[in-house]
Amino acid sequence: MNTSMHSASALLLTEQWLTILSNLGRASATIKAYRSALTHFFAFCEIHDIAPERASFEDIAGYIRPQLPDMPSSVASATLQLRLSALRLWYDFLVYQDICSLNPLPRSGLPGAIYTGRGLIPRINRLPVIPDDGEWLRFLKHVSAAPLRDRLMLALAYYGALRRTEVTALRLEDIDLAHRLIRIRAETTKNRRERMVCYSADVAPVLANHFQKLRLEGWSGGALFRSVSDRNYGAPLSFWSWSKTVRKWAAKTDQPDITTHTFRHLRLTHLARAGWKLHELATYAGHRDPRTTQIYIHLSGTDMAARMAAAVAETDRKIAGLIFQAGAV
Repeated sequence: MNTSMHSASALLLTEQWLTILSNLGRASATIKAYRSALTHFFAFCEIHDIAPERASFEDIAGYIRPQLPDMPSSVASATLQLRLSALRLWYDFLVYQDICSLNPLPRSGLPGAIYTGRGLIPRINRLPVIPDDGEWLRFLKHVSAAPLRDRLMLALAYYGALRRTEVTALRLEDIDLAHRLIRIRAETTKNRRERMVCYSADVAPVLANHFQKLRLEGWSGGALFRSVSDRNYGAPLSFWSWSKTVRKWAAKTDQPDITTHTFRHLRLTHLARAGWKLHELATYAGHRDPRTTQIYIHLSGTDMAARMAAAVAETDRKIAGLIFQAGAV
């Protein structure tokens, strides 16, 4: 069997596997990411005349090598981690189907594993890039001229620390206008855990007017945010459309690092600076593992300097006095 036929067979197996994951309730974004990762690997296999179902540990290592940092065709660590996760799960499926006898990409540390180190590639964890106060205000001033629907989406995404899929999936019945609460349904969250978040009282009248407008247009339930384009007027707004809107704002304000996830990062960071405890932040964010929440405990340079000065001011004064004695400057 030639490589192209193997690739066709691998694609069929991939669709079979992804269908099973979809039936098990995996998010559509996860399915799409896994399909993209496997397609990328199959392209590598075709170039190097490798049958994907018969790939060895050495083949996987060859796939990884040119993508490591500081090497040709390098990709972000997170992207490569995702590709390897998809491959590992796909080969688990092939083992289960008796198509191959051994997963060439086993989990590190398992008995009998080919590789028992800490990981095939280094996992790089960077702090999120968030705008400072001046950049954030400049961004908001630009957004103030946007359509009301988009401004309201930004406000709820920020106040509720919502992911893009969560804010676009909001329904009229998810909003408790009396108590200013938003119910984030389990099926719309990343980890399938329902939670409650809130929004500012200053947004309440704007949100109430949005409700009234939707009801006048005949919408008594369903999507809170809807398309206004002629092509699909009234259809629930997709998270792709929301991402496109935010990218335009970021480009106009010359802040390319701002994405739909920035509003979530910024809100959680602001709450951490306001003194919220780790478990409170984790609950509000909907994090299963509090370690994920710890990145928001980090302080800005100004806050850190102020706290350090207050904690060790006298010690620092003595050390500075010894280092920079009078006449030695």
